[in-house]
Amino acid sequence: MSNGKSYDVRWQRTRRAYLYAHPWCVLCAQAAVVADHHPISRRQLIDQGVTDPDAWERLRPLCVRCHNGETAKRQPGGWAAERRSERESGLS
Repeated sequence: MSNGKSYDVRWQRTRRAYLYAHPWCVLCAQAAVVADHHPISRRQLIDQGVTDPDAWERLRPLCVRCHNGETAKRQPGGWAAERRSERESGLS
């Protein structure tokens, strides 16, 4: 059984079905290729103990350009920089 921390086969099926049902980016109306967790990240949902972090109501469809822009705003330096900062501060 998955611990929810990785993107497993279940996530891949959820993502594919979600993007099929929501084919357009909510920010620019281009073709959506990313099912983005919003307003908080999947990792934050898991850390909060949410039992289904991949529920459709926690997702939004985005194109790659908008996803990259949103990630840059929400995670300056990217996910790896965020994890590095947590390790250095002793949070993880």
